[in-house]
Amino acid sequence: MHFFRPVAIFLLTLLAYVSFAPQNPQNAQNVTRTALAVSLSEGRVDIDRHARFTVDKAFFEGHYYADKPPGLSLLAVPAIIVTRAWLTATGQDSDPLSHSGFVAYLTASTVLVVSLLGALASALVYAVSRRLGASDAGALFASCALAIGTPFFGWSTAFFSHSVTGSLLLIGFALVAFDRGQGRSWTAPVLGLVLGFVAIVDFTSIFAAAMVGVLYLLENKARFWPATVGLGAGGLVGLAPLFIYNAIAFHSPFRLGYSAVVGFNGMQEGLFGLTSPDLAVLWEIMFGLYRGLLPLSPVLILVPLGLARMAEDSTRRGAAWVIAGTVAITVLINISYYYWNGGNSTGPRMLVGMLPIAAVALAFAWPKAGWGRAVPIGLLLISVFVSGVCASTTMFVRDRFMVPFFETLLPSFLTPDGLLRAVPLGLVWCGFSVLLLWREPAGAERP
Repeated sequence: MHFFRPVAIFLLTLLAYVSFAPQNPQNAQNVTRTALAVSLSEGRVDIDRHARFTVDKAFFEGHYYADKPPGLSLLAVPAIIVTRAWLTATGQDSDPLSHSGFVAYLTASTVLVVSLLGALASALVYAVSRRLGASDAGALFASCALAIGTPFFGWSTAFFSHSVTGSLLLIGFALVAFDRGQGRSWTAPVLGLVLGFVAIVDFTSIFAAAMVGVLYLLENKARFWPATVGLGAGGLVGLAPLFIYNAIAFHSPFRLGYSAVVGFNGMQEGLFGLTSPDLAVLWEIMFGLYRGLLPLSPVLILVPLGLARMAEDSTRRGAAWVIAGTVAITVLINISYYYWNGGNSTGPRMLVGMLPIAAVALAFAWPKAGWGRAVPIGLLLISVFVSGVCASTTMFVRDRFMVPFFETLLPSFLTPDGLLRAVPLGLVWCGFSVLLLWREPAGAERP
């Protein structure tokens, strides 16, 4: 029975994500990342063939390259290879320059990398929360919230890095939670590998990854130096693909694609677009109707309460600080970024990477008293509906809409085609309802 709920959460979440993947094949980032994955599968690093189809690119010494970190595209290489073999074997068009071929590669990459890791993260929220001492009901509440009640849902159906970044950070956090100072010989190098690689999926995740690594070392003081060496060695292995890619593409392991980006003059401001924090942006990405996180997912307002309850127990205090630190640094980076609104985006997509770890805190915000649960349940229901509307319509709302949910998303959802497209949502909602309402035998609430 211990594995039933995580497996059920994984399968329900995967069904939700696969039902709406991939989002917008013509989006510039989708094109850039998929083009790089295709090139890497062929032993190349340029995206010359697809350069005319995307504005997200770098130009260096006569060739076009992806301006994005290569991590996500590297993860998709096996999916590209398998898809090409399947298309060839079945006599279908495998040319990545054709519409059908490109969409096939994009779909495989999105489902087998982004959606799969996103579903795993949703299940891990349950497992990690239980490991840290949350109740069964609280852990289910948190995993359901992440899976289908936040923008993590919609961005797990697009070939973007945000969902994968959050999933990998949570995997690293889970390794620490399940080790709990036991100092298993394999944990340090595997953790280092995960944390090193997440930094080449999204460069800005390096700060959150460092906090997870520090937490591991603090919980392994008795074997500090072996843990440090293992963590460092694994981290170097995880970072190695970035150095190799940079050396081949840009003739230096330390030169990034962002240094040769085409257009987007704001990237020349500060450090690749990072300048000083803007408090007006902070209000907008948290509470605004244009790009606000909480209007799309009001259940997340309970995260501070969950963190406070976690911090009351000394065995969970370190984990609470890592969660709080991850949220703080992610928000700080977003409000300091020149292109803070994410362009055509449904919600603040640059905050999505913090959501899997933040969701763990939700498990501890679950009230013990029966009547007290009305508020979190109400917030969850609103969040699930809004997130379902977003994921089933589009995660790429044009930036000219100032109140996108009411101006375009909800009207698109409330049409015959929109409701028909959302049918899988009903199945997923029913599945999670059964999980949330069903109770294990007495004693199962104890971690």
